[in-house]
Amino acid sequence: MTRVRHWPTLAVLAVALALPHFTRGTQTEFAIEVMITGMFALSLNILIGRLGLISFGHGLFLGVGAYLAGFMLRHLSENLFLLLAAALIVGMLVSALVGAMVLRLGGVGFVMITIAFCQLFYVLVLSTQTWSGGINGIPSIPRPKLWRGTDLPAWLSLDSEFTFYYVALVGLVLLVYGLKRLDASPLGSVFSGIRQNAARMRALGYPVRRFQLIGFVMAGSLAAVAGALHASLFGLVDPSLLFWTTSGEVILMVILGGVGVLYGPLVGAALFLALFHYLGTLTDHWRLVLGIVFVVVVLYAPNGLVPLVTNALGRWRGAKPSARGAAVALPEDAT
Repeated sequence: MTRVRHWPTLAVLAVALALPHFTRGTQTEFAIEVMITGMFALSLNILIGRLGLISFGHGLFLGVGAYLAGFMLRHLSENLFLLLAAALIVGMLVSALVGAMVLRLGGVGFVMITIAFCQLFYVLVLSTQTWSGGINGIPSIPRPKLWRGTDLPAWLSLDSEFTFYYVALVGLVLLVYGLKRLDASPLGSVFSGIRQNAARMRALGYPVRRFQLIGFVMAGSLAAVAGALHASLFGLVDPSLLFWTTSGEVILMVILGGVGVLYGPLVGAALFLALFHYLGTLTDHWRLVLGIVFVVVVLYAPNGLVPLVTNALGRWRGAKPSARGAAVALPEDAT
């Protein structure tokens, strides 16, 4: 029975493992971008889907990880593991500092203060030309290596698209597995209780703000790791990563795929990037098409695409829609 329940996941994983052998050049790079952006969207879903906190400043942590990668890879070390560890630690520190300030507010106030922090860092980067590159960002960033040295085999460097692909895939699988374990843990149950009714959890004696800060730090540190991989992939850090529209786009990804659904943000990221890359080559008005898609999803699949497909498969099999396939409804006030 367990094998039957998990066969779709195993099938998708098998396809993902074989994919780079059937793609080339920009196609493989696009697949890597989907996985990295999916990691970014999954990190935001810790806030939206598990704690009911809508943050329009999540791009701040993506930008922090990207700028850290640009500085480290150009001046300090090209070691991948050192880079990811540094991104995780710096992301934890920055998100802990920001979270301690922004979590004092709730509702609209929380949304607005996260936008303000994101824009503050954006302006700060633009005004520090000497170390951040200002409006031009940081170009010519070398890709990380899995081992130190100069005469390394090609597969030990992320210059190889194959190696980069499998590094991103391993990171994504570990993140999905970790989030699945989180949802099944006591901490995940506390997060769910806070999302549903924070006031009741506070009345039961739970330090709600402390748990919100834990979730905020988890989301921010994972977003910083995604930012480091993003900068490594494109060899460029663009200050637009810190602009509030980046945070708005990742919220769209989460909603399109399904808020609170494990794989929803990943599906939403893939759909968003597909529209961006492929429609962008056909028309400059691809955002109009994206807007239409978003409106259609909200009208006919308000819980997101993943719950829509899950429930459709359940009906096809003659079963009732699973409660686990339904997306999480956002509370009016998560504080």
